[in-house]
Amino acid sequence: MVVPGADYEFQNMKSLKVSTLIVGLTLSIVASPRTALAASPFKKVSSGILHVPSGVIFPPRVGAFRFITTKLYGSAGRDAGAGYNVGSAIRGDVYVYPLGTYAKDFNGELRVQQSAIKQANQAVKIVSQGRFQMNQGGRAISGMLVQYELTRSLWGEKSHRCGSQLYLFRDGPWLIQGRFSYPIEHGGTAEKQIGEFFRLWQWQAQGNVVQLKRSTSDGSRG
Repeated sequence: MVVPGADYEFQNMKSLKVSTLIVGLTLSIVASPRTALAASPFKKVSSGILHVPSGVIFPPRVGAFRFITTKLYGSAGRDAGAGYNVGSAIRGDVYVYPLGTYAKDFNGELRVQQSAIKQANQAVKIVSQGRFQMNQGGRAISGMLVQYELTRSLWGEKSHRCGSQLYLFRDGPWLIQGRFSYPIEHGGTAEKQIGEFFRLWQWQAQGNVVQLKRSTSDGSRG
């Protein structure tokens, strides 16, 4: 079944294997001319790391979150993401991939993600679910926010009770997903910091809007 996300076991992905994990593509290092990086869909630009197929920007910092690494899942580089953490307090990942990669429409995608969370974690409980709106380059984009309590490991340590949030947006032919998890005892602070992340993150740099609209306009599967 499934799809990228901080709470997911990647070996169960449907018709897609984790082919490459690009580690160390930080904003302080220019990509070396090795073959693997030469084929990368990522490009270093003044505002951060650009995912070229979608035009989505991953900045070096967003609020309290610091960029950690890029991630590549397949689909000729169109299914990708980046890690953003707040020290050891919040584990976060954001993803961009074409609509149709895992489900045929937005509602189907949301169901796929929720099913994956239930399969990959223990004692999963939905706390709330509803619409979530953010501003993107002067445009109001409406998506979904699902908040959970679940049991999992965050950084390889013993599993414990966590708060976890799933964000899902559609921007033209692309889906933007966010997965954030944190120790449940830090929930108040974590929820504020994650909310700030989505208030501040402008994934479309001013010059990338046209590129985003032209890329993968058929929403085909990767």
